[in-house]
Amino acid sequence: MIGGEVLIWLHLCAMAAYVGAQFAVIYMLIPAAETAPNEAARRKSLIAGFKFYNPFTIGVLGIIVITGAMRLTDLKASMKFDYFARIGEALELKLGLAFLLIFIQTYITFGLAFRIGRQEEVAAHGDGPAFTVAQVNSMLRRIRAMVWVTIVLAAAVIWVSLTMVSRAVVEPVSAARISASAGPGAPEQPRDSFGAISAARDSIV
Repeated sequence: MIGGEVLIWLHLCAMAAYVGAQFAVIYMLIPAAETAPNEAARRKSLIAGFKFYNPFTIGVLGIIVITGAMRLTDLKASMKFDYFARIGEALELKLGLAFLLIFIQTYITFGLAFRIGRQEEVAAHGDGPAFTVAQVNSMLRRIRAMVWVTIVLAAAVIWVSLTMVSRAVVEPVSAARISASAGPGAPEQPRDSFGAISAARDSIV
């Protein structure tokens, strides 16, 4: 149980850190860079920020995926044959949204943010021109737009996760109530159902 709780907290903290980093790019990094006295200082500020942002977001997404997969395995073991019947559809939707989120974040990190710093290094070594101001501005607009998309996707993933929790918890309670009114063996069912509820709450990530 302790190990499971640690995984859940790691998962939640990683998700909070990821969403926080996305808002930091929109409301802190890009606006702060715009206050730079000249273009060189602006690019230096952006590159310094993205050097932290790029590995950080990829790292926390990795933690989210790994901890989620580990807890999903525990959930599957606790729900047994009811696993796909009760949360299969919600799980498919959640995985689809999660993979889309990872795909877009990879584009932001390697397709946009990383290229700004990389092209400056290329220009510094005389191997090619630096990006123009218009090109940098265009990339920042795309970064801002894609970051908003990832925030919406993260919110959708959280909402689907809560749906999975409600399906895993409410159905055992309903089954327990039916069993309680069915006959003499009823007193034993609620205890089992409470065990299922605890397992579901501890397992769904």
